[in-house]
Amino acid sequence: MSVSKVSFVVHDGKSTALELKASLERDLVEGGIEIDDDSPDLVLSLGGDGTMLRAARIAHRLDVPLLGVNLGRLGYLTEVEASDAQEAVRRISNGDYTLEERMMLRCTVSPDDDANEFVGLNEVLVERTAFHRLVRLEVRVGGEELTAFNADGVIIATPSGSTAYALSAGGPIVSPRAECLVLAPVSAHMIFSRPFVLAADETVEVRLDASAQRASLVLDGVLATEIDERHTVSVGRHPRPLRLIRLSGPGFIERLRVKLGLPG
Repeated sequence: MSVSKVSFVVHDGKSTALELKASLERDLVEGGIEIDDDSPDLVLSLGGDGTMLRAARIAHRLDVPLLGVNLGRLGYLTEVEASDAQEAVRRISNGDYTLEERMMLRCTVSPDDDANEFVGLNEVLVERTAFHRLVRLEVRVGGEELTAFNADGVIIATPSGSTAYALSAGGPIVSPRAECLVLAPVSAHMIFSRPFVLAADETVEVRLDASAQRASLVLDGVLATEIDERHTVSVGRHPRPLRLIRLSGPGFIERLRVKLGLPG
């Protein structure tokens, strides 16, 4: 991959991120690399996992690789620490890197006059809007009826998202190299409330029971839209994965061990 143009996605609330961006921009421009947000060859994320999720949507839309530079706690998605950012960019320019593909989710809502399509890396969440009552969510998988959950919500997650909200909802930890979807109810008020591991090519449909008023559709922690009993939310694997730059940072198991404080 030839890198002649780079775009930044930065955690604006961190002064260290802004300072690092300014420093990297100077180095890149001096090295003949242009800063271009419209048609970059590479997206650089400066922040933590939250910034990476935002950068993932941008890099995926532009169909270019993404490198995460960590300025927070140890993240699952970021690849290098801030002190190694300059060296990382040099290595990428020299072709000294590998690419790792991560599954992305595509979510549609029908009927929808705007015909919006939403894309996320970690998870799609359909959750209650009213805090004083649960929602009843009817779930179908591959066109077949599964069940109706009386719950705070339902999560459909990728392997990358299995260590995010789905984990706190009791879902399994899945290697990011796996090909699957995770379906996990959130605080379900019913005897059976187990998470499901589904095939990567299956489609999950979620509808509100007629007794429910409204619910929120959230992708990677960001509110996408509100839905009611007229809508069907369809979630499946996006046909095009996200490409992450990998250098020599810690692997998934090492990140998991440190993040969860597992004994050595």
